[in-house]
Amino acid sequence: QGPSSPVLQNVLKYCLSISGASAFAAPGIIGVYGGADSAGAGAIVDSLCTSITTATFADVVERAKNLAKAEAIFALDGGSRTLVESMTSSVLETGNFSAAGLAASYDEITAADVNAAFSAAFASNPILASVGDITSVPYHATVASRFS
Repeated sequence: QGPSSPVLQNVLKYCLSISGASAFAAPGIIGVYGGADSAGAGAIVDSLCTSITTATFADVVERAKNLAKAEAIFALDGGSRTLVESMTSSVLETGNFSAAGLAASYDEITAADVNAAFSAAFASNPILASVGDITSVPYHATVASRFS
């Protein structure tokens, strides 16, 4: 389970991306994904688990915050739908909206916030999906044990 704050979700997504994983975030969920042939399935799962469980240091969080903030600010120019989504999210979270407030919301995220969000996510049961030949994909319990 991921954080409900869109700002924190975006920062977490970039933290994972900086760690070398392809990451995604949606309300209440954060995850990573990768692709490999059937023989490399175990290795890609190991790599993804390592990228998730590696400690997130302050410099990575700072870089992730800057990338996420830039994406959010640039998205305001992306059209009326993106602007409305940003405004709605901000109003629901803080009660108001401004571009400066949006930028400040990213600046307020700390390494402790990021590590707490990852810890909360690790307390949830992970989901593992695979398509194709699954003979080399580790069992769910094996993957889950890496997060406990």
